[in-house]
Amino acid sequence: MFELNLFNFTQVVDQLLAFICVFLLTSLSAKTRYYGFAVGLSGAVPSTYLLVVSELWWLVACMPIWVYISIKGMSNNWREYKGLEA
Repeated sequence: MFELNLFNFTQVVDQLLAFICVFLLTSLSAKTRYYGFAVGLSGAVPSTYLLVVSELWWLVACMPIWVYISIKGMSNNWREYKGLEA
């Protein structure tokens, strides 16, 4: 049975943000993909909480790599949207 607690709430929020992120990242528009990266970066908060609580804290060490890749993708999409040379 579904129990309403912080862990389950965080799982739902994490999965909703991931779904929205993937949906936006598959757009052809650079501006929409930019919003997808922003939503994806905001998903780092519940993801980190879930990793720590579920005792998978060692995966948190990979988070800086994921954040770097997301920021790099966001900046490349911004350049594409503005029409700048990468």
